Amino acid sequence: MKAILFDEFGGPEVLRYGDVPDPVAGPGDVLVKLKASALNHVDIDIRDGVSRFDFEMPHILGIEGAGVVAALGDGVSGVGVGDRVAVSYIRTCDDCEWCNRGQDNLCENRRLFGEHIPGTYAQYVVAPASHCIPIPDQVTFADAAASLVAFGTAWHGLVARGDLTLGDTVLIHSVGSGVASAALQICKAAGATVIATASSDAKLDRATADGADAVINYTTTDVNEAVMAFTRGRGVDLVFDVVGGDAFRKSMFVMRPYGRLISIGAHAGEVVDFDIIEFFRRHISYVSSHTQTRDELRHVLELISRGTLSPRIHSTYPLSAAADAQRELASRGAYGKIILEIPD
Repeated sequence: MKAILFDEFGGPEVLRYGDVPDPVAGPGDVLVKLKASALNHVDIDIRDGVSRFDFEMPHILGIEGAGVVAALGDGVSGVGVGDRVAVSYIRTCDDCEWCNRGQDNLCENRRLFGEHIPGTYAQYVVAPASHCIPIPDQVTFADAAASLVAFGTAWHGLVARGDLTLGDTVLIHSVGSGVASAALQICKAAGATVIATASSDAKLDRATADGADAVINYTTTDVNEAVMAFTRGRGVDLVFDVVGGDAFRKSMFVMRPYGRLISIGAHAGEVVDFDIIEFFRRHISYVSSHTQTRDELRHVLELISRGTLSPRIHSTYPLSAAADAQRELASRGAYGKIILEIPD
């Protein structure tokens, strides 16, 4: 099969389009012919060698994928050849304490496609049948691939972990990212007021079209001053932070008492100064959130099929042009997701 591989760490130039043996579905597994994959910033971290993940080279990147079941391993039931499926990127054991509690995203034995094991920048991938989520007829392969990380992560952070409530005022940092743009839609569907930040007016225009009630260009405007002015000194109930760094550190100063600071990423800085006094005096809750459960993925795909949510796809590239796609992702000019189309 064709795949995007790399044999050493480095920039986009280390990615190569080549041939590898077709994977074979073992007992309980299915072989999925991928139609679409979606890019994530962690792909770049892994390629650069700063991800802290262990894997063998040559390695195939790619977390998100959607396609058609091409073959079944022994003992598979409930999934058939030709079924349209999205593949949960967390390969779990389905047997540990967390899996048995329905919190499979915390599986003690989990391995992630594209991070620990070969991923979805390829024509085929093997996955457990239980990890294949049916794609509703109204949802395209590209939309399904674009939704797993973005809407799954945003839903888990906002709803399952952050207790998003009707009437909340929410500050979303770096709204142009796939997860943050998905968070904006979820917040608006829940009846929240949203303040969105971004580095360009073009991204803020997109956010306004998606329902943001106030937008802030953080390269030209002091975010905290603008947030407090918009909320008339009240502050926000919830901060959705996808970047870490200064955004995380400064967020507590615009939060009202009992506010929740949801942290799901740290590309702008993993280690930050933290004002403990300010934090506990106003009863602020720091809420960490990572990935999502398969049930949550099924739910967001159903909401997409109803039109309640809609993935934002910024651009599409052929699989062979994955290096160019990653260059665009690294430029941080995209609003939403970048997709790779997988050839037959």
